[in-house]
This record gives sequence, structure tokens and C-alpha cells, in this order.
Amino acid sequence: MTLIGPILDDRTYAQLKDELVKRIPVYAPEWTDYNESDPGIALLELFAYLGESLLFRFNQIPDATKVAFLRLLGVQPRPAQCARTLLALSTERPEGLQVLRGKVARAGSVAFQTQDEVYAWPMEALAVRKRAADQLGADAAGRAEQRRLDDAVARLPESARRRAQQVGSQYFEVETLGPDPMAVDAVPLDISAAVDHTLWVALLAASDQLREPLAASLGDRTVFLGVSFTEAVDPYPFVLQPVAQAGSTSPSGPLRADSLVVDPPPVLWELWNGTVGPAASAQTGATASVPPFTTLTVLGDSTRGLTTTGVLKLQMPPRLPRLNPAGQPSGDWETPPPIDEPKTAARIVGWLRARRPADSRDSIHLVRWVGVNVVPLVQSETASPELLGSGTGDPGQVYRLTRPSVLPQTTQLEVEEVDGWHPWTEVDSFSASGALDLHYTVDYQSGAVTFGSGARGRIPQLGQRIRVVSYQVGGGVAGNVPAGAISVLTDAGGAKVSNPLPAVGGADPVSLAAALDEIPASVQRRDRAVTMDDFSALAREVAGVKRAETLPLLHPDSPRQPAAGVLSVVVFPNEDQRNPSAPEPDLALLRRVAAYLNDRRLVTAELYLIPPTYRRIAVSVGVQVRQGYQVDAVRRWVEQILRQYLAPLPDFGPEGAGWPLGRAIRRAELEAIAVQVDGVEFLADDLLLAEWDDTAAQWTAQDRQVTLDAWEVPELASITVVQGPPPPAGQGYWPPDRGTNPPVLVPVPPEVC
Repeated sequence: MTLIGPILDDRTYAQLKDELVKRIPVYAPEWTDYNESDPGIALLELFAYLGESLLFRFNQIPDATKVAFLRLLGVQPRPAQCARTLLALSTERPEGLQVLRGKVARAGSVAFQTQDEVYAWPMEALAVRKRAADQLGADAAGRAEQRRLDDAVARLPESARRRAQQVGSQYFEVETLGPDPMAVDAVPLDISAAVDHTLWVALLAASDQLREPLAASLGDRTVFLGVSFTEAVDPYPFVLQPVAQAGSTSPSGPLRADSLVVDPPPVLWELWNGTVGPAASAQTGATASVPPFTTLTVLGDSTRGLTTTGVLKLQMPPRLPRLNPAGQPSGDWETPPPIDEPKTAARIVGWLRARRPADSRDSIHLVRWVGVNVVPLVQSETASPELLGSGTGDPGQVYRLTRPSVLPQTTQLEVEEVDGWHPWTEVDSFSASGALDLHYTVDYQSGAVTFGSGARGRIPQLGQRIRVVSYQVGGGVAGNVPAGAISVLTDAGGAKVSNPLPAVGGADPVSLAAALDEIPASVQRRDRAVTMDDFSALAREVAGVKRAETLPLLHPDSPRQPAAGVLSVVVFPNEDQRNPSAPEPDLALLRRVAAYLNDRRLVTAELYLIPPTYRRIAVSVGVQVRQGYQVDAVRRWVEQILRQYLAPLPDFGPEGAGWPLGRAIRRAELEAIAVQVDGVEFLADDLLLAEWDDTAAQWTAQDRQVTLDAWEVPELASITVVQGPPPPAGQGYWPPDRGTNPPVLVPVPPEVC
């Protein structure tokens, strides 16, 4: 039996001949005789015959040869992507504990590495903001409102987490961040809505006995502060509409590709000096006023100016102020908010204040978590040094590392020459290499190290030993572990570790079949974004992107008016735990896509990265179940197949690529899908379809279809499948009406010990 291989080019003799004849007017307009008797046509027929023979042999190339050709063209299949998260340490040592860079942390069998050093102190962090207490007032004006405010504040109970204070003529409440940032009911701190637009962080000793020793030890040392943000696109859900509509705001500002990767805004980090009086000079005896805050030096900031999750390295002053544990801040603009819990207040070592400068137009937004002793983690592991072998002097020498899944640009290779070991440089290809360049390439999936040909890249000579000092391996979806999964850190000196946030960004390497399918597009694209398909394909290469669609000439501010030179890429994430049926990307994912596309797009292209716009719909179906089938099982099958058919993400949708943008939702189409379920004999009545009306805040029934704009996809917000006539769409399931039948009383047997 003949095996049928993949067909890379299925053009026949007739198709090749027609293509050649159609090009005659372009290259030889004076050629007008297309009859078979013409000598030129006879030559074209000969070339078409030879071309068909070449295509037949081309389609017989095995996969290994295709991959080799792919590498000769400088195209390497996409390697595995590494997951990243933050690791928080806790220790009881008063002198602290230092953990160097490159230490291995594990979540089961999955290995992570610290990307920086960290010095852990017996300390915790408490994030606080001053929230305006406008709800304490009434709609009355003048002194009546002021008296009402005073009475409301006087009646407030003492709370461990919130306390009303008055700054000038404005009241505020002290609001702290919850301990579990990943809880469903966790509420982030919106610093932009604080009365002073300031994030306050209290540094707490592990116990009140360690407060004084810790304050003395922190002098001129570094505090590693981790901050996480809720980076959901605001507003949620995202709705693309013209800005000319009443009450609408422009979504294009923060979603432009240039704005997503703009330089981080400035942030001022300060340490509160406490309520101290004037300080006397030891030389002159004169008194000088002590400033209320000391500006801190930021040694490192991976949060990009408090805009994304990361770690800050703050250098403390030579001496920390001695705070009075029995006293409380006054609560005005220049002092931290008071803490009502006596045990917590007794552990405060210092107060940090983070705010934007007065001339900054940006603000700190939703803070989800703040912690100390934090270090970034990446899903990787450093391999041991290896001796690959000795050079042969032949061109194209290949040596294989012992561990596959090599991370790009992490291999450190050396070749021994007469005067010692010399480092060589890893490159993507030898296209720009000269005869004397010390270059080599690495196949990331197999771990094969390849040297040049002599004309392109230098060759290790006969007898020259080759060694790899170090390289890193890792990546894959296995690294996307949940919060709290990492609990082991090597050489941690007894410190307890945990990841407060889940690890994200891990992706498996592209399969061989997918790489072969991408050969024509990869060769044509050459890592450049020019056409619509280029932008969509390159955006899908970013870890975390499940689907990307490019809308040409669409500007987010005026989606119905074509805009020259503008492209908008609709980005769908792999998942969204907030709303699985209508996933939307967060700003962190949009920033990664923008950074990836900005390096590959044309300079003249105005690019926007936008979330999908969902049109909420409701479906109600009444089915008649066949004899012998369980009713509830058939109902669940019908509901599941309709959800999958209307899903926005691959591998679902009408063609397995998600619901197409702008495709209308037709009632007849959904009915045809529902009756295909095994066990459904027929539909009891017409399928009911409705869409949500935001203005009227109710479901509006649609007779035949729901029409979508070119940038919209459906969100199946409600689906009801019953046996018999369907209820109105959007109503949901309700218990049957018992009518006038009295309830049946069931006797309960007495309990016996």
C-alpha cells in the first residue's frame, strides 16, 4: 500500500500552464498569439510539464529534510517559553538571610531559578491607602452636612482595618490590602481613588521583640519589595465604540502599541521620619528642622514605575527613625494613616510612601498584593558544564548537548586554542558571519550545536577541544503552576518560601507538524510584519495569546470610519479566570504583544492592540428527547455543543478557529447544530434568541439573527435547554409551578443514638 505524504504544492500541469499564460500580458504585451501552434506556447507547456514533475518529487521530501531546509533558510521552530512568577521568603533570623542569584526553587518536579539576589529580613509588609469617606455624608449642603459628617464619624465602631479620619475638610477611611491576593472576593487597592493618591506601605517586624533590632539592622541596607497589580483592561468588559457617543471615552490612548511600551512614569519612594522635633547640631548647637520624609534610592525596578507586577530594590538610609510604638500618626496629608490594631502598630519598623510627582499625569492604579523579601523567578535550570569533544576541521561540525529544551542565548561555549580557552558567540544563523567570526548556532529543541562552514563562521580545527561552560534548559506549560505551589528553595538557610502569585507565560515548543505548516508563511514573512496575516501570525507567537485577528483601517476612536495607515490587532488570551466564556487579555499580555510587534512592524504603521468586544446573547432551546435517552444528559450535550460552537477561542467555533469576527448569529444555524446531538429527535419549538440591551438593562428578543459589527464576537451569557417548549431567552431555569396542589408531607424517622 502506498503511503500518502503531505502535499506542499498541489498545482497540476493545467494550473501551471494557466499561470504562465496569464503572465504574458505583464511581461510581453506584444505577444498576442496564445494558440497551441505558437512556439512560445509550446515552450510554456514544456516548462509546465517539467514543473509538475519537480513538484511531485518535492512533495516526497521527508520531514527531516524539510526541517533541514528550514534551518538553511534561517527559520527555526519556536522554542519553549518560560513561565515567570515572584517568590516571597520569610525568615526568623534577626540578622537576615542572603540568597544569591541562580538558586533553584521547585514546585514538585518543575524547577525555577531566582533571577536576582535577595536579602530576606524577619519582616512583613502591609499596604494601606486613605479612601475617601464620601458615603458618610448626605446630600444636604453647608453646615448641616458638616454636622451630619461629624455625627457619622462619632458613631463609627472601632475597626481593626478601617478608621475614619479628617484631613482638612475631607474625611477618609484607612483601608488595608487583604492577605490573600488570589481570593475570589479579594478587593485591590485603587490608589488613583485615594484622597492623597499615595500608596502607603508599613514595614512590620515578624514580632514586637524584633522591632528594635530590625530597625538597627536595616540601616543602609536594601529592602526587596514585590508589588502586583490588577492589570485588567478598563473598562471591563471592553466595548469598542465611537468616542462621539455620549458618555464614551477614548480607548485608544493606552492601547496604542507605542504607549504600551513607553518609558515608565516616575515614582517617588520616601521613608517617613516620624513625629520628631527639631534636631540640634553637635558643632554649633543650632537647631534644624527634620524633614518629614527621606527620599529613598531605587536600585532596581522591574515594575516599570508601578505599572506592572515586579520587584523594587529600595536602599534604606544609614539610620532609620525610631518610631514610638505607643504613638499613632496624626492622619493628615503628610503622615501615614493610623493603624488601630495595637499588635500590628507595635510591629511597625517604618512607613514607605510611593507617589507620582506633582507634574505627572499618570496615577498608581489597582494594587493587588505587596510583600517584602521578594525575588523574581523564571522556569529554568542551569545545566552542568560539558566537554562536547574535539574539533575535526570539517565545515558544519555538529555536537549535541546532553539535555534538550535549551533556552535561547544562554549557552556559553569555549574552544581551546594554542593560547588557552576562547569564548565563542551564539548566533541565530551564519548569514551575517564572516570567515573569522567565532560563531555557532544551537538547535533549542534537540540541543545540537553547529559550527560554520569556514566562509560563514570559523571552524574548530583538528584536535581543538570544545566545552560548554553552562547553559539553561526549561520552558513549557508545566511551569504555569498555581499560587502557593513553590515551597522548596535550595540553600535557603531554613527560610520558608512560597509564590503568592501564579506562574504565567509558559508554553511548549511548536510541534514539527505546526512548524512544517508555517514554512511558507515563515519564509515569506522573514520575521517582518507587513500584511494583515503577518501581524496576526506574529502576535500568536507571544506566550499567552490563543488567537489574534488584524482589522485594517480600524481606529479604536472611530471604528466605523476607515483610517489610513492604522491597524488594530484583536488579542484573545489563552484563558481568563474572571470570565471563561468571554476571555479578555490584561495589560501585561498586551504589553508583551506590543513589544514583540514593534520590533517587526513598519515605522509608518499606526498599530493598536485591543481586547475583543463581546455582544452578550441568550439562547433558549426546547428539545424532544428520543426514547431510551436520559433527558438531563441530552440537555447537557445540547448546551455544551452550543457553547463550543459559539466559543471565541480555538479549537471551537464553526471552523475550529473561534467564532469569526463580525459573523452574524443566525437562529437557523443554531437549530441545525442542536438537532445533531445524539438523542435529540426534534426541536419542540423554534429556538429563541435574544441580545442584551445595556440602555434598557434587559434582554431583547431577536426573530432571525443577531447582527455583529466587524470587530465583535458573541458572549453566550445565558443558555437554557429544556424538554418541551423553551422559556423566554435569558430567563434561565425556574422550578415548575406546583399550582394548587398541596405539598406532600414525608414522615421523618426518629434519630436513634
